Amino acid sequence: MNNSIQSSSSSSVQLEGTAVVGPDGDQIGSIQSAAVDQMSGALSHVVMSVAKFRFVIGRFLLPWNRLDYDHQLAAYRVNLTRKQASSRPEDPFGMGL
Repeated sequence: MNNSIQSSSSSSVQLEGTAVVGPDGDQIGSIQSAAVDQMSGALSHVVMSVAKFRFVIGRFLLPWNRLDYDHQLAAYRVNLTRKQASSRPEDPFGMGL
């Protein structure tokens, strides 16, 4: 996946708020924060928040290597639909992506 747009010299502040879209191009959430692997120093995961009517209804830990940057949309693509993200707020981590 092509996620190198934000990888080498970017800070987590540059990732925060970036849209996350599903395979259909619909926005399903946005990046809330990023996690760095302490051993390698590489970005390992991001936390995506899913909102409904401006209220956060769930947070999902997504592996960085599962995100693909779409230059046209200026957003990250992930293989998760809005319906899937909205229906699983009780299980925010370990989505099995």
